[in-house]
Amino acid sequence: MKIDLLSFFFGVVLSLAIVIIAENLYGKIFGNKKLRQLSREVKRLKAIVQKKDELIKKSLKTMQEKEAKNEGTDR
Repeated sequence: MKIDLLSFFFGVVLSLAIVIIAENLYGKIFGNKKLRQLSREVKRLKAIVQKKDELIKKSLKTMQEKEAKNEGTDR
């Protein structure tokens, strides 16, 4: 009885895993055009945000360096 119950639960879990994997593969290959377009847009926006963050860090670093340089010349 325990083996039957265990194999049943194992089968359910395995079936769910196969369904999820097949759905993901099917969606990526034959998926909705709108979903693919949105996925590309998300990647593009992530790249823009990352570039913006890098520029902000660079400008803050430059400002700190200028402040340090100005403090050194004032004294």
